Amino acid sequence: MGYKLLGFAVWQGGKWYARRRLRGARRKLVIAGLSAAGVLGILAALRQTADR
Repeated sequence: MGYKLLGFAVWQGGKWYARRRLRGARRKLVIAGLSAAGVLGILAALRQTADR
């Protein structure tokens, strides 16, 4: 039971630390993902038109 509580405390502490440390990173990650999806879409469209 003691190891279970210790594991729980470490897990919760790690999540708290990561949230505190990476507060603004989520928005940057979403913007980067959308940008990458847009670039891949444009490349796929250009590749299709080049094949014709």
